[in-house]
Amino acid sequence: MPSIQQLRYLIAVADTLNFSRAAEACHVTQPTLSMQIKEMEDRLGIRLIERTRARVILTPVGTEIVRRARTVLAEVEDIRTIARQDDPKALQGKLLFGVVQTVGAYVLSVAMPTLKTAFPHLRVVIREDRAENLPAKLADGTYEVLLLPDRPRHHDFTSVTLLQEPLHVVLPSDHRLAARERIDPEDLAGETILTMERGHRIHDPIAAFCEQVGAIHARDYAGTTLDTLRLMVTTGQGLTLLPALYVRSDVLRETLIVARPLSSGAPVRNLTMSWRSTSPKHETYSVLATTIAECLVPWGLTGQGIPAL
Repeated sequence: MPSIQQLRYLIAVADTLNFSRAAEACHVTQPTLSMQIKEMEDRLGIRLIERTRARVILTPVGTEIVRRARTVLAEVEDIRTIARQDDPKALQGKLLFGVVQTVGAYVLSVAMPTLKTAFPHLRVVIREDRAENLPAKLADGTYEVLLLPDRPRHHDFTSVTLLQEPLHVVLPSDHRLAARERIDPEDLAGETILTMERGHRIHDPIAAFCEQVGAIHARDYAGTTLDTLRLMVTTGQGLTLLPALYVRSDVLRETLIVARPLSSGAPVRNLTMSWRSTSPKHETYSVLATTIAECLVPWGLTGQGIPAL
């Protein structure tokens, strides 16, 4: 049977599709890694990786073994966690967060100083991924914790609402409403509102808001990132609604545009932290979620670390 270390090497190759980068990630030489992969293939009697001059790809069997290897290594890590759960420094070592681009950096940039103080032995590692990929990668042990703009629908996960994050109006600095500290929703009647492409989490709330207040939902343009929406407002293509944490990070430094909260009825998105309910770190992750939520209180409507509904 393959060794635990050989499984780690195989996963590294699967993640990088490059033997040199995989060896670097595993802190071994490339010949060592290649030899261990070849030994594993010989033990199993089957090829796991196709090697050509142009690329490295996994065989179908290799792909399935990698999927199962991730689960095995997650269970091994759980065993280690159980063994040291009486250690007062149990929240230590590496914690791998899977995040989406529109959430992770903004949440953790606010919370990181507090996390470093509260958990000095913890090293948070952040990996951005597509939202649709994250639940499966949490389930198979690729990630330990997820940060998402909504609760993943998975019965084996525990999900906690970190923040009900309001969307703020972003508009040109010379707009008629820019001088106001807060904007009344009815004052947006007739204004053109840009939003993300259909299928993005904030598309539907913004579309519903436009219909409610009589704003024009721009259908000839749909952004693929929050940055593109910000830039479109800068060029005078319309107004938009962007999450409060993004405003804090990327809008307040601008001079051509400003952001203003709504006086009432602001669309919100629920930022959640999720982990496997069977993890021996379950209680520890709950403490971590509460700590992050407390950091986010000034930027949202709840920030209480409550179970997601």
